[in-house]
Amino acid sequence: MSMESEFRMRFGGFWNSLILLFVIIVCLRFSSLEFADENLTKRIFCALHLFLGCIATGVLLGILKIFLAFSNQTYTRAPASANFARGLKYGIVAGGLMILIVGVLQLNNFLGVFQPIFNGLLAKLTAIFV
Repeated sequence: MSMESEFRMRFGGFWNSLILLFVIIVCLRFSSLEFADENLTKRIFCALHLFLGCIATGVLLGILKIFLAFSNQTYTRAPASANFARGLKYGIVAGGLMILIVGVLQLNNFLGVFQPIFNGLLAKLTAIFV
């Protein structure tokens, strides 16, 4: 497959678009709560910077996935375009998840109305390990 068709396959469709939209919403929410007293342009630039950081994480993970695929046998490894597209997708999702975790742990009311539910689940989870 070509690189373009790999990207269409990995990032097209309803669920993949929903995941990317979720990452963008998390970046916007984090920047709007972090810079609440700043103007709108500062908040949008921060959200854009966070999302570009997620894309950079995806590019790094995609390149790493290509290098790690060379250790497989020739007949079992996917082409480089498939490895890069999959690594890019996982990197963007991992970057968004990291921003979500940091936002939940550091910012008050990051999840809005779902914050008490999350705090209760987190309290029960930590009570298991204590």
